[in-house]
Amino acid sequence: MSTAELPVTLTDKPKRWDFSRDAVTPGRLVAWGSELALASALVAPLADIPWEAGAGAGALCTGAAVMYEKARGSWRRVQVARAASWLATTGWVSYALATGPTLLTMCFGGAIWATGAAANIGMDRWGEDTKAAEKELDRRLEHGEQIKGAQSSWARLIEEVCGIEGAVADPVVDKWGSGAGETIKVTLPAHLNIDALRGYEAALAGALHLPKGGGVSFNAGGPDIPRNVVFLAITRKNMMRGAIPYPKLTPTTINRPVGFGVIGNGTEAGLNLKDEGFIAIGAQGSGKTALMKTLGLGLVRCVDAIVIDLDTSAKMSAVFVNPYLRYGIGRPLIDWPATTEDECRLVIQAARAAIAARKTEYADLLEDEDVDNLPARPDIPAIHIRVDETKSMPDDVLEGIDFIIEEGRSVNVRVSNTGLRATREYITGTMDELTPGRIGLRTNNSSELSMLFPDAGAPDMAIFTDPGTVAYMSTTKGPFQPTPAKAYATMAEAFTEGSDDYTRMQNLFMDAARELSPIRPDMDDVTARAMGLAWTQRWARIIPNLRGDAHGNVTADRMHESVWELYTSWDKPAPYSLLLGRMTDDDGDPITPPSSGKPADIPRLTEALIDEDALERAAQQAAAIEMAAATPKPVSNDNLAVTLFATHGRPAKPSEIYPLMVRAGYEKSDRTFRDLCVKLGLQNKLLRGDDGTYAAPTGEVPDAAGRVPGPEDDAHGRSDAPHG
Repeated sequence: MSTAELPVTLTDKPKRWDFSRDAVTPGRLVAWGSELALASALVAPLADIPWEAGAGAGALCTGAAVMYEKARGSWRRVQVARAASWLATTGWVSYALATGPTLLTMCFGGAIWATGAAANIGMDRWGEDTKAAEKELDRRLEHGEQIKGAQSSWARLIEEVCGIEGAVADPVVDKWGSGAGETIKVTLPAHLNIDALRGYEAALAGALHLPKGGGVSFNAGGPDIPRNVVFLAITRKNMMRGAIPYPKLTPTTINRPVGFGVIGNGTEAGLNLKDEGFIAIGAQGSGKTALMKTLGLGLVRCVDAIVIDLDTSAKMSAVFVNPYLRYGIGRPLIDWPATTEDECRLVIQAARAAIAARKTEYADLLEDEDVDNLPARPDIPAIHIRVDETKSMPDDVLEGIDFIIEEGRSVNVRVSNTGLRATREYITGTMDELTPGRIGLRTNNSSELSMLFPDAGAPDMAIFTDPGTVAYMSTTKGPFQPTPAKAYATMAEAFTEGSDDYTRMQNLFMDAARELSPIRPDMDDVTARAMGLAWTQRWARIIPNLRGDAHGNVTADRMHESVWELYTSWDKPAPYSLLLGRMTDDDGDPITPPSSGKPADIPRLTEALIDEDALERAAQQAAAIEMAAATPKPVSNDNLAVTLFATHGRPAKPSEIYPLMVRAGYEKSDRTFRDLCVKLGLQNKLLRGDDGTYAAPTGEVPDAAGRVPGPEDDAHGRSDAPHG
């Protein structure tokens, strides 16, 4: 923050005598010594020294003292004090030389010298303070002139470009930590608001000589900011150039904004996808699919969100499911990729049933917790449906999407859409009216962005210089005006071949499958039952769509052997005609699909991925979590952490144990959990390795609450008597 202060009083420091060493300069030391020498010279008989000599010496010293202070730039009162003390000493010396020194005159002379010395010392220090205050005053006055000049320049610029007279710029300028620009607070005349500035972004950017990729954007601030106050975000560098690698794959929650990029001041751009969906509009080749991959990574990092894709092109979901289907890594990160029209219809049908079931089955929970909307938790995950290229969806699917947008808000079923244009041909009226989040990419015509941001005004098209550049806003959560941002890159081609970022992006989705598979939530029983076979048998239908030929024929060479083995173990799923109610009996009546059947689930852990010891550790961890949740007296976070590290069986990083802590009810942030591990390490309850891992000291925690009983444990203690 750069703050320009207006002039204030000279100094508020109290005037005081100062005998500190800092006040003793060489010049003053000579002056004080001369005074002392002249005063002490009369101790000896001075009858033979004419008084004129003493008077002349005193006059010379007085002149020298005044010249010394004048050369130092001291104030006039300091010079007068110095001259007065010298003249007093000179007068006494002259009198003593003329009359002869006596005890009385010596005492009187000493008093004169002491008084003069004290006055000089105090005046010296006060003179330095006042001199410093005078310089500070000059500096502030000069700064004040600069502020006044800057404020006048902003007022003149807004008047000339926007035609608004009387705008006042705040003297406080918020310099961004990234060094890319600053934010200026401007107060408009009382009858105007931010709407008066909309549409002038490009003109102001041109007047300020900002580069392409930089620009000006407006923000009205929070609810407590007066309407006539506007914040001008001025990006002076092209922050859109180059690629920003996707950050670490740390687990998070849907209750926090899902980050997808960086804005000019260096903070993360994100949308609150628990409470709202978004519409992303961009021309072909603008990077919509890449953006959806980035947003998808943010969603699958959430421990409390189910992600469903309606993606008939099969591009948006492929990178999230191929690590499992092709290489047997983890499990699919997208929970339901629907790549055919009938599969999309099943998603809509299942979502309708889920909304109805959640509204009734969780009514008591909403009343008990005194909330209007269903909370998002790992045991009741939010459901986010992403629709790629809305125009490619059949009409009945679009009608179903509208229904979900209207009815699914209170039970955490949200929808996000992408399209080539923002017209009604691509985005329905319900989507437009009830979707608060907006993301604009490069379009071939600025009118498309005007339709996407109808009340906020289209952003300056000059910002869309590089792939991954977006403008985003949220009408409910903010930012409330289109804000330029650079989306994270997830593909290796965006980086220099051979660089660290290039290597990391090559394996990003593989790493995501390994690291995030264990923390992905399961659908809650209420919702899974309501969705029926559409949900439980989805993978038996989806795998032929994803790994089969044009007719759905699939062979072993198209997938990993562990996936093929699992796929062949499933029963044949119910056909679409039955699940969608199109199958009829001999009388022509629709056949009601069965409410249950043998599921086609992908297990969280399989022997193809881990050995028997790892399976045993997973069982122990699950038992520890169940015991921690079931015990009447809550298990402390310390003991729970030590227990889970012990059951891990090997040194582990906090990020590996944190998802297990969350499943057991740990509600603190991941940063707090790392701090907890550090504390346990300092207490020797955990052993810390040089690589940032921790391990239980013995691999076992005999006395910890929630310890998994072993075969050697007697369920009833040391005797056959039950616990009392």
